[in-house]
Parts: sequence; C-alpha cells; structure tokens
Amino acid sequence: MKPAAILSAVILLLAAVPLDAQLPSGAPEQLLKGATVRKLIATPEHLTLTRGDSAAIEIHFLNGDGEPVKDIAWAAFSRAQSISIATETEAEPKVKIAAGGPTEAQVYVFVRVPPDSGSFFGVDGLKLLDSIGVSVSDWPLAKVVIEEPAFHAYVGTTFRMHAVPVTDHETVHQTARITWRSEDPGTVQVTDDGVVSLLGKGKGSLVASSNGVMARYELDVRENPVRQLAVTPRTVETRTGDVVHFAVRALDRKGKPVEGMALSYAVSPLDSAGAEVFPDGAFVAENPGTYRVIVSAGTAMTEALVRAEARPKASGVRLVGRGAVKHVATSDLWVFSGRDGRDYAYTGTHAQGGGQRLFVWDVTDPSNVELKDSVVVDARVVNDVKVNGNATWAVITREGASDRKNGMVVLDLADPAHPRVAAELTEGMTGGVHNSWINGDVVYVTNDGTGAMNIVDMSDPYHPQMVGTWEIRPGETDKTLHDIWSDGRYAYVSYWDDGLVILDVGAGTHGGTPTTPKVVSRYAYPIGNTHVAFREGNYVFVGDEIFGCKECVNGPRGYIHVIDVQDIEHPKEVARYEVPEAGAHNIWVENGVLYVAYYQGGLRIVDVSGELRGDLYRQGREIGWFVTSAGEDEAVTPNSPMAWGPQLFKGNVFVSDLNSGLWILHHDRPKLVNP
Repeated sequence: MKPAAILSAVILLLAAVPLDAQLPSGAPEQLLKGATVRKLIATPEHLTLTRGDSAAIEIHFLNGDGEPVKDIAWAAFSRAQSISIATETEAEPKVKIAAGGPTEAQVYVFVRVPPDSGSFFGVDGLKLLDSIGVSVSDWPLAKVVIEEPAFHAYVGTTFRMHAVPVTDHETVHQTARITWRSEDPGTVQVTDDGVVSLLGKGKGSLVASSNGVMARYELDVRENPVRQLAVTPRTVETRTGDVVHFAVRALDRKGKPVEGMALSYAVSPLDSAGAEVFPDGAFVAENPGTYRVIVSAGTAMTEALVRAEARPKASGVRLVGRGAVKHVATSDLWVFSGRDGRDYAYTGTHAQGGGQRLFVWDVTDPSNVELKDSVVVDARVVNDVKVNGNATWAVITREGASDRKNGMVVLDLADPAHPRVAAELTEGMTGGVHNSWINGDVVYVTNDGTGAMNIVDMSDPYHPQMVGTWEIRPGETDKTLHDIWSDGRYAYVSYWDDGLVILDVGAGTHGGTPTTPKVVSRYAYPIGNTHVAFREGNYVFVGDEIFGCKECVNGPRGYIHVIDVQDIEHPKEVARYEVPEAGAHNIWVENGVLYVAYYQGGLRIVDVSGELRGDLYRQGREIGWFVTSAGEDEAVTPNSPMAWGPQLFKGNVFVSDLNSGLWILHHDRPKLVNP
C-alpha cells in the first residue's frame, strides 16, 4: 500500500476505534532506536489463511543504511474484526494472526519514537511504518441446502428459489456464491440467481451449485387454475415515499380463490420513471408521475393506476449556537436538564489533541453557549457519556488509559455545572469501554477487550457492581460489540459483523430481565459493520460504518437500514436511507423524524413517519440538512465536517462534530405526510 493511502486509512481507523490500550510505552533507549527505523520488511508480505487457522508474520526493522534495528517498542493493529492480532517481541519480532472469519484486511505496524519526534493522531511518539495484507477464506463448502419454495408450481408463474451454502463446520459459508441451472429447460427455466419460470406441465429438476458442490430439487409443475385476478384499489392518489398496498385475489374458472399463487408485479411509468412494487403488492414512488401497476399470474393479468405527487421540499436548518472546540477532537454528547433547573450538554473527546476530557456546556440559552467546566480522566478517548433519568449521575467511558484500567467512570451531578467523579469500575473492562446505555438503575457497557456486554448495577452510584455479562458466541474472540440502545423492554445490540441482536431485558416475552437478558432474534446483513441502532414504532433504524472501501477517499461510508420488527422474532429489512457521498454515524429518532450525524455529510433530517419501503433518499424523504463545517480558528481540522452524534432537545438539534465541537441547530420542519 502506498504511504499516502496508508496514512488516510489509518487516520480514519483511529477516528473510529482508538489505539489499543496495550500500546507499548518503551524505554528511552528503545525510543531512540525506534527513531532510526526507516523501513519494514515482512515475511510473507501478504498472508493467506483459512478461517480458524493461525500463522505468524516475521518482522524486520531496518535503518536508513538497510541494517537491522533490534530491541525497539512496536505494535500492530487492524480495523478488521474477524482477525485477532498478537505481537511477539522476544527474539525475532513476529505478528501472530488468528483468523476468525473471511476477510481482506490490512495490518498496520507502528514503532515508538521519542515524544519530541512528533505525534500520530493525538498519540505522542508514535510512527506508522507500513501495512501488511491478510486474506482469510471460509471453511470448505460441504453442502448446498435448497429451501422449500413459498408458492405452488403452476404453469406460467415465476418466483425465486433460495439455497444456503453450508461449510463442513455446519455454518453458513460467508463468501460462496450459488448458481442455478435447469435439467429440464422445456418445463422449467431458471436464471443464474434462482428466478424460475414454469413453462409447461411435468417434472422439472433444478440444480443449485457452488464450487462443485450441488443439490437438486424437483418441481411438479401443474396446470394453472387461475382465470382471473382482482386488484384493489384500482386507482390511487399518493405522494412520493408513501407506501400503497394492493390486495390481489386469484380466482379459478368458478370464481373461487386459488391459494399459494405466485404473483408477478411490474411498474410501467406513463410519464416519468422511478417507482418500485414489491412481491407482497406494496408500491412506492421515488419520482412524481403516473404509474401502471401490472399484476399477472400466467395468462391472467390486471392493473391499477397510481398518481404520485412530490413530497414537500426540504426546509432550512439554521444555526442557533456553538460550543467551538479547536484544540481536541470531540466525540459523543448528551443533553439534559439539570436538577438546578438549567440545561446542559456534556461532550466527550477523542484521541486527536489528547482526549482525556469531558466538557460541560451550559445551553440554557442555546444562542449563548457557555463552557462551565471539564472533567479530566486517565483516558486517551472519552467516547461516550450518558445521564440517568433524574439527572443525579452520569457515566462516561474510557479507552486508552495509561494505567491500562479503562472501564467506566461515574459522575455525581449534584452540581451539574461542575460534575465530580463519584466512582470508577474497571474490573474486567481493562480493554476499554466504547459505548454505554442506562436502563433505570442498570448500565449496559460494551467491553472492547472481550466483545461482551457487561451489566452494571447502579442502585448505589458510589459503589457500582458488575452483576452480569451477555455475549454472542461465548468463548469466541472474533467479535466486536459496538453499541447498545434500549427502551427498557428490549435491548438492540449492534454487534458489528454479527449484526443486530435483539434481547429481552424487561419485556418478559422471552424470560429476560434487565440483568439476565434473553435472545429474541438477530438480523445480519452481508456487508456487516453494524454500528448503531435506535427503535421508534415498528422500526429499528440500524446504521453501518464502512472503512477501507474504494469510495472512502474522503471518509467512511455506510447507510441506515430500516428493520421492521412488528414480528420481533423475525426482523426484516424493508427500507434504507443512504447519502451516496458520505457515511452514517450516530442517530436519533423522535416523533417520526430521523436525525443522522452523517460524518462528512453533516446533519441529515429525514421524515420516517408512516410505513417505510424502498430508498428513502430517492423518495425525497430528506427534509433538512446542515453541514457542520468550521473555519481556521474554530476547528481541530478546519473546513472538514465530521458530524458524530445528534440529539433532539427542547425543539433544537444538538450535534457533536469530531473536528469542531458542539453545534445547536433548529429545523422548521414541514408537516409530516403521515403524522
């Protein structure tokens, strides 16, 4: 990898996940030796493994004359969560890689140098040398399992077949691609991706294969009994982004309903293009215009007309106030009313500029923000802050502490303008805590070191007690828990490549309590990187965070997945919101409006009222935006928006920006289409 590309990739890596707490400090003589290193030689230069395997990469450090440099302080890091890394500094230096899952990853190697030699992204005395590629393939494919189709096989109908590739470890193969073919093309035709068309009566064999592994399924194609289709409604007036449902009845020659019929839907624009109709008969338009919705089942066909008008245009967002921070990067925020009757915003800090601090802002008058105080703790990153329901105590999280203790810090808010440290809890959390959530007298925290959710009893905030742990795939280390959100009934846990996990923590539907969670369901999508979740109504809004992609030149990518949880045991993705040129970070949803801190895209405000389907961005559901970009004297990195977290509070939107601090914005939103 070219040095410029390495620098760009690692800056983004560190902005999201700080350097590991085990970063070596190094003796003075080691730092001096480290300053002489000019080149890294890795053997092999690119490591190829199979899931579950491990191997070592030999590392050689050379000075400007090409001579070996021994006994230095160095470390290796990777953004990839599916590999684990250990370094061996005794004898010949090595990077040991354990492959937990398929990936294409880069391992970055750093060396310690004297502090006066400079700093790297807020870490004094650190020098980036090079990166090493690692490729991990999945376990061997053992079988292909074909699922039973959801429809009867009638002549003239079309539907999709599904199959699952399974490894020799009885897990779903994460990279295998299944292709289909028909052994009886006169009866059944099938596309490469499994869409079957039934041409005539008789037996038709389908073959699903991947990498030489095959499975067969025989369809018994029968005469199509349908003679008529009836659709309601026949005409519809709607707006772009609103979902219309068509009910279709399939009738035989006697007018009796035919069950299990595969229906085919299509959209034909009469004066504009841009609409979608789903297999269950739901229609949504992205562009204004008139559309024909055509439904067929063999030779039977019917249609309906839809006229879609444009949604209200996005309205302005105006700046109310600022809490500019230009000497240290800003992380998350929490806004609340203190027990003294005044309003406060607490903001954390990230590694660039040193971290270590929580800032206290008086925002009672949001147009005149006052910095009242700060709390300094031993941490490279104070990533998260949460305040309990009656504003008597708060929790901040710590990563990268010099004493390697990390964990969480409890603040006493008797005087919210000047909070003081009441207690710490570090036991079992020395690897760091990235995020937290308060559920009454219980705090859930993410454990960076173990990938587990730790459960803390806060009934006595001066003596917090660890009372439980929950984790996916217990005993396995290739997992990352990034965020937790709970409404007191269920917890929505963002488990990176393991997806969204829903836990019963008080609903009682699956036997869970706040301290003994029980699994309800899980939803994972192929790209992984599940970063944050927030529920309102029937939907969980899940944001992913993607680094290292070819489009990520100016920052990360990722978008909002809209997950329908009306059947909470079977969550399903129904819609998305994606800003093509930017990456989603933290979110807030309230009263049918989604607020997204969209990193380099600033704050985005989206109407998510009513039913949601399809591409919300293209449908015009974005109702406001504001680019959080500050100038030379108001930002750590000027003219570079990097919106981190939003919160709606007393009619204003509070936004933290990694590069520029606190923003207070007001949006005069239009009336929602579906209040």
